[in-house]
Amino acid sequence: MRSYGAGLPSMTEAERRRIGDFVEGEFGIKMPAAKKSLLEGRLGKRLLACGLPSYGAYFEFVTQSPQGRDEYLHFLDLVSTHETSFFREPRHFHYLEDRLLPSLCAERGRRSISVLCAACSTGEEAYTIAMLADAALEEGDRGDIELLAEGIDLSHKAVSVAARGVYLAERAAKIQGELRRRYLMESRDRSKGLCRFVPELRAKLSFHTGNLLGDLALERRSYDIVFCRNVLIYFDRSNQRKVIARLVDAMVSGSFLFLGHSETMLTFDFPLRSVAHSVYQRR
Repeated sequence: MRSYGAGLPSMTEAERRRIGDFVEGEFGIKMPAAKKSLLEGRLGKRLLACGLPSYGAYFEFVTQSPQGRDEYLHFLDLVSTHETSFFREPRHFHYLEDRLLPSLCAERGRRSISVLCAACSTGEEAYTIAMLADAALEEGDRGDIELLAEGIDLSHKAVSVAARGVYLAERAAKIQGELRRRYLMESRDRSKGLCRFVPELRAKLSFHTGNLLGDLALERRSYDIVFCRNVLIYFDRSNQRKVIARLVDAMVSGSFLFLGHSETMLTFDFPLRSVAHSVYQRR
């Protein structure tokens, strides 16, 4: 019996467990039985494209065969989650713009503001933070402070999109007013419906791949602002603790961690204190 689509086999429960265990062990992303249809839907086309007869054969190909190294990148992109948008969960950006950034800009002797956007996906969140930070520095007449923004993600494809800084105009519709005028360039061919962030802002951001449970490959040893939102919900409690511990190690005293609105630190013992809803300051 076919699950859907001509020529596409159903995924057996044994195949689901094998793939799910690998994904959770390597990347921390939970793949319970309820996500079997999701795995079928995401991996099915790649299975056919590779000419393989089953999901088990596809898994062997991407994890064991030297010829499957390029396909492994497709696999990684498909099993990870990339939901994001500009100014998503705006309460955090209000706090950033109204309270946190003005405070950092006012500090005497400060030479930089370093930002880490963990699990940055295609970059919308990182660019939102960078726009607000750059605007705050200009408003505070703090040209002596350098903005250093960094995004990491598991997906090579997502990181490539983020590094280009090109988006559909409809995705960037939430960027309005002075921010849009200052930081976005419209495509000369309006029929394409594209826009791109200006080179001056893109130069202040860097993007690269990194595994929150493996090699983060961070560019700096410490950060003033860390965003890791709507990521912990995909991990079990043990892996949540590991991820938070790694992020806390990359924070200096007084720096800030932003989690998703449905995520909490209440059950963990870390040197962090709550300063706003799902916003924490390192002690």
